[in-house]
Amino acid sequence: MRLGYYLLAVFALAGCARQPAIAPHGIMSNNPCIDAVLAEIALPGQISAVSIYSHDADSASAPLAWARQLPAIGMNAEELLLARPKLVLTGNLASSGSNAVLARAGIKSVALGVAPTIADDMQQIRAIAAVLDREDAGEALISEIQETLPNSQFSGPIISAIIWQNGGFVAGKGTLQDELLARHGFRNASAQYGLSSWGVLPLETLIRNPPMVIFMPANARDSDARETRARQELLRHVGGRTRIVDFPDRLLFCGGPTIIKASAILSKTRASFVKDRP
Repeated sequence: MRLGYYLLAVFALAGCARQPAIAPHGIMSNNPCIDAVLAEIALPGQISAVSIYSHDADSASAPLAWARQLPAIGMNAEELLLARPKLVLTGNLASSGSNAVLARAGIKSVALGVAPTIADDMQQIRAIAAVLDREDAGEALISEIQETLPNSQFSGPIISAIIWQNGGFVAGKGTLQDELLARHGFRNASAQYGLSSWGVLPLETLIRNPPMVIFMPANARDSDARETRARQELLRHVGGRTRIVDFPDRLLFCGGPTIIKASAILSKTRASFVKDRP
């Protein structure tokens, strides 16, 4: 998950109508990845505010209909203090300074970073569930995620692939997306381009040595839309060697319930290769 894409939501929301006041002394989240988990496990009325990013379709990981029923809040300390929460669930987008201000004001916060593995992501779900006293709901979500993941090694050839998002960013080794590719029988080709955890892959480099599958967004807006159309036009030249699969950028922002949607795409794509084999 990267800050640049979420900042777009700030500007998109700048012109929105005045939202309802945030009820004080509640549990609030200013992180869209945490919101996605809350949407699945929190009881009605248990959450008093969600991240501003969860109110925007381009940056939300939680269902919009659920998120927009709740007031939205940002990440600066002043806004959080004015909301008078009893607990703030936050992530690595929030500055340590804001968390320190909350601590001095006697407001508890729970900070969760970006999970680099599926196992770490499961532990984060458990941490959120424990705060809400919703452990059973947390375990139910974890079971649902686990059911979408292959439970055995794939036989036959490994399929080379990359997840290539708008801006040219590629998920590499040490990311949750890299593990998802491996679990579904793909070899992450990012390393052959000299990329590490996250890196920018130029289109020219990709065309010279394309993988068997490119997971990338089929649609985008504004400047990303122009870039996406240009990519698609140039990638037609490698169409005989490479399969292009729609993989929306929002599936890269978070783990949690997002894993279910990402796994569905990966599983369907991997199964299509098995079906096509003689």
